[in-house]
Amino acid sequence: MSKPTVFVCGITGTQGHAVASALAPHGVPLRALVRDPSADAATQLAASFGDALTTVHGDYDNGAASYDAMNGCTTLFLNLSPNFTDPTAESRHADSLLAAARAAGITHVIYSSGLSVNDPERLPHWDPKSFTAAVLLSKAAIEDKVRNAGFPHWTILRPGNFMANYTLPLVRMYPGLTSTGRWSTALLPDSVLPMVDPVTIGAFAAAAALDPPRFHEQEIEIADQFMTLKELMPRLSAAAGRDLQAVYMTNEDVEAQKGANPMVAAMLMMRDLSIFVDMAKVKSWGVPLSSFDRFLERERARVLETYKNV
Repeated sequence: MSKPTVFVCGITGTQGHAVASALAPHGVPLRALVRDPSADAATQLAASFGDALTTVHGDYDNGAASYDAMNGCTTLFLNLSPNFTDPTAESRHADSLLAAARAAGITHVIYSSGLSVNDPERLPHWDPKSFTAAVLLSKAAIEDKVRNAGFPHWTILRPGNFMANYTLPLVRMYPGLTSTGRWSTALLPDSVLPMVDPVTIGAFAAAAALDPPRFHEQEIEIADQFMTLKELMPRLSAAAGRDLQAVYMTNEDVEAQKGANPMVAAMLMMRDLSIFVDMAKVKSWGVPLSSFDRFLERERARVLETYKNV
């Protein structure tokens, strides 16, 4: 089987960089868009991937730039984040990228979606009017577009709770944790979180890119391990060398804040996210899995930097 050439969305971000890093050892040519070629994150790409990576200046609203970057590629790794100030951006960017992929002759689309996207109504705290619901439904619509766009091969990945959420820059969505060491959360001490290392997302995406027939029409939930918050916080605290604790919101506070605070509503739904993961199925793919302890060890410098002011 010939090597793919892969266009990677968000190559400077958590998932995109992990995917590119997983593909690079296989000698896979990489393509990507960069919004600002002079930015530190963009200039560091050359050091990370060298001649394997070709970048094009542009953004996802620029269909011509997307086509130029994808022209000659076989594979699109589609990875989009919600825009809090532009609710239509994620869907719009998906349309633009999929159109460019079709025009460029892409034969395999790998879409990184999220747990519960295919059936969010199963969540006991599902609130169809919440911002989180809007995000999940947008991703569900993109899943449908990927399935029905007519590409010879398509794969949907649904990763769980990112381990990287507890380090910079993603940890900024948890106010107080990096300054006071206290995190006010609507999760419960025994909430089971399906934890996923970005490296594992990269490994699954790379496996799919290297073997499209095996991963064709596959929809794969991904987690490395289940952890409760009362298990997670002591490990994080020990790795950071700081006293880090979750402060659990009362039911009254959750009810009062969930309408106005999207993070509270999101955490409420996350309480039951693990119901979507069958670890036996995850392991059946034969893709190496990680663990939170391995993540903390590998990212030790980042963990220490994240919590240095606590």
